[in-house]
Amino acid sequence: MLVENSVSGVEVKAAHEGQSSAAPVTEKWSHEAIVARANARPERMQKLKVAANSGENPGFEYLLSCWNDDPTLQIVSKKLLAKFPQWGLVAVEGVLVKWQE
Repeated sequence: MLVENSVSGVEVKAAHEGQSSAAPVTEKWSHEAIVARANARPERMQKLKVAANSGENPGFEYLLSCWNDDPTLQIVSKKLLAKFPQWGLVAVEGVLVKWQE
């Protein structure tokens, strides 16, 4: 967009021209990544439900992958951590960690 300064008669290009006001989409939040998470969620959710019913720890690596990949599964994982403190896992400032005594 070119705007003519009424005092000097000089054309000035707008600073925001050609730039998107939205933040760039990261790979994790791309449409394809969101669809992939939605497709994987039922199977992953089932494994977390089995863990909730049996008390059997699905493993730190599995919980960490759910935690880091899918906000919905992160909520379910938080509930599991609260229900089974004996697993020795905690959420500290939004990060899943193994509890060291």
